[in-house]
Amino acid sequence: MSMSGAHAKNPHLQHHFESMEQQYESGKLGMWLFLVTEILLFGGLFCAYAVYRANHPEVFHYAHQFLDPSLGGFNTIVLIVSSLTMAVAVRCAQLGQQKALVTSLALTLACAFLFLGVKFVEYQHKWKHGLLWGQKYQSQSHEAQASPIMVPAAAAPAAPKDPDASQLPSAAAPPQGTVVHDEVVGT
Repeated sequence: MSMSGAHAKNPHLQHHFESMEQQYESGKLGMWLFLVTEILLFGGLFCAYAVYRANHPEVFHYAHQFLDPSLGGFNTIVLIVSSLTMAVAVRCAQLGQQKALVTSLALTLACAFLFLGVKFVEYQHKWKHGLLWGQKYQSQSHEAQASPIMVPAAAAPAAPKDPDASQLPSAAAPPQGTVVHDEVVGT
């Protein structure tokens, strides 16, 4: 059977495949590749989390006090419901049910705004308690802008490089506690 004949018999056969079986097998291989890459990515992230959690338990214990389990649980439910409403919307689109499709999409959008609202409340709480980007970060008001950095016209020549560049400097000492407003916690 010619390639054009196979395509004439089955309108679902894509132009770059010779048969439905080949199309199915290609899709299955693609799905397995996707799953493997997801496992590798998230497996690496979970391993990094486990290593950091094991090496620095005091940081995780300290940060735990700033989490709100009820808001986190509520946001998890919102995300699950929005996934459900989106899946229902896809099914309604497949069946041509336009009114149910629009309703499902509206519910998904409402869940998105609800999620953002909860995130706003969470981050507003952190902002009020000064839990910002880091100890060295200093936000500036409109009145006190940073002065420009002055660069001398003739810079001094660079120091000669170390002749033995293969030697690496020793590693820095690991953190020994958590600093909050110039107070050391956990040592």
